[in-house]
Amino acid sequence: MGSTLIKGGTVVNADAAIRADVLVRDGLVVALGLGDDWSADEVVDATGKLVLPGGIDVHTHLEYPIDGFTTRTADDFHSGTIAAAHGGTTTVIDFVKKEPDKSLFDSYMRRRDVAAGKAVVDFGLHAIVPPRDQQENVLDDLRRLAGEGASSWKFFMAYPGTQMVDDGQLLEGLELAVEYGVLPMVHAENGHMVARETRLLIESGRTAENYHATAHGHESEAEAVHRAIVLADSVGSPVYVVHVSSAAAAAEIGQARSRGSLVWGETCPQYLAVAYEDYAELGEKAAAYICSPPIRERGNQEGLWQALTTGALSTVATDHAGFCLEQPNDLPPQKLRSPGYFPKVPNGVPGVEDRLMVVWETGVKTGRIDMCRFVDLMATRPAKLFGLFPHKGLVAVGADADLLVWDTAADHVITTAGSHMRTDYNLYDGMRVTGRPVHVFSRGHHLVNDGAFDGKPGRGSFLTRGKPHLF
Repeated sequence: MGSTLIKGGTVVNADAAIRADVLVRDGLVVALGLGDDWSADEVVDATGKLVLPGGIDVHTHLEYPIDGFTTRTADDFHSGTIAAAHGGTTTVIDFVKKEPDKSLFDSYMRRRDVAAGKAVVDFGLHAIVPPRDQQENVLDDLRRLAGEGASSWKFFMAYPGTQMVDDGQLLEGLELAVEYGVLPMVHAENGHMVARETRLLIESGRTAENYHATAHGHESEAEAVHRAIVLADSVGSPVYVVHVSSAAAAAEIGQARSRGSLVWGETCPQYLAVAYEDYAELGEKAAAYICSPPIRERGNQEGLWQALTTGALSTVATDHAGFCLEQPNDLPPQKLRSPGYFPKVPNGVPGVEDRLMVVWETGVKTGRIDMCRFVDLMATRPAKLFGLFPHKGLVAVGADADLLVWDTAADHVITTAGSHMRTDYNLYDGMRVTGRPVHVFSRGHHLVNDGAFDGKPGRGSFLTRGKPHLF
């Protein structure tokens, strides 16, 4: 592998921004400074631009099966990671669901192999813990997976009868996570509350797509977040709450953190930049916006931004689970498989390509957060929490050369047609952003060069992750 000199830029880490050149060799950052006498095989002029660590999206669902494996998301590990790279994300961490005819461990190993043959950026995998009635010995598999680099396990507090674990099973998992140094993750919605509200809506004939948000109320999310924290505290376990959509749920996390609880929260761009009002009157096309927890009212957004600025929320991931509105011939049933009936709409929205640009525009450009906080939310804190630090998540000597040259003056309009994601719509279509990655490096390889892409399927490496850095 050759060498690259990124010259003239301002290096931005979570703790500081400094004027420095960056010398890369054999996939690593080997020098930082004013390297007037440095030479390299390739020189990239970053004058007037920023040099950031590559983005880390710790919540994606690529070629992900849902609804009893009857359908799956549109992007596979190839198209999804190409899209990630174009948007400045150089690492994704996806999820493994137990297959019906396999153990969780065997499902994990198979999915790892599938991803390894397709991904163009580095990737890791979280294990989703099934209810005990789906695999009695699942705790044995979790012990084995901890040794395979699966240092995060996800538990569903939603979807009774399919994915939801009860409080006893969650407690057992939390205790085991403490023993093995694993970070437990929770999808925090009260599944019984959501199921009851869904039933009442169906019985009253209110099944249009926009009623999905009504079924998933703020209270169901806030209650589950509170309960997850109490259960984790009771056994001394950390806990990471995925896709926090409600300001009330974020407040629960903030209050717990102020008491010393080991809890971290993640939110997503769709909750910060899109609102219920954007799809309430769209009829069946509102299916494009359906995800769980839902995209809530515009008045809810400011509470999430406050939580990001105060540290109540610690990361921004996408929960990228893109489906198509039209039905491609090569995919199983997509968004409009049951028009007018929200309980059968596949849950999930696209966004892996847009995450950094959307949060830069709505966060940094508006003055809500500064560029160091941006780096912390998008790269550094995810790397620390999910066992990738200090190899990833910062620009430093010895770290992987996952680097972005970020043009703060680049004027760009996000469009569906210009996207590299497989989906046929984009939540941010027409959004003008000022700031985007013009060069993207993955372990020193110049993956994106002003829009030109150079990456073969399988060049991404599986990441055997270490224990989380909680402080």
